Amino acid sequence: MKDRVQEQALEAVRRSRPEDYDGHTEFDRMSPAQRLAWLDEATLFVWKQKARASRAEKIGRLK
Repeated sequence: MKDRVQEQALEAVRRSRPEDYDGHTEFDRMSPAQRLAWLDEATLFVWKQKARASRAEKIGRLK
């Protein structure tokens, strides 16, 4: 079963448009609180994806 964070990330990707990936985040226009929230979510996403990849790699070695 997918966890809540993964579901939210997938939903964000589904709603995204090509122009969302042009490298322009308007990070400089965010408030300090918004910047921290964005960084927190991004860090959590990366951490979970790395952990998932590491588990998959370990499982692959066991087969």
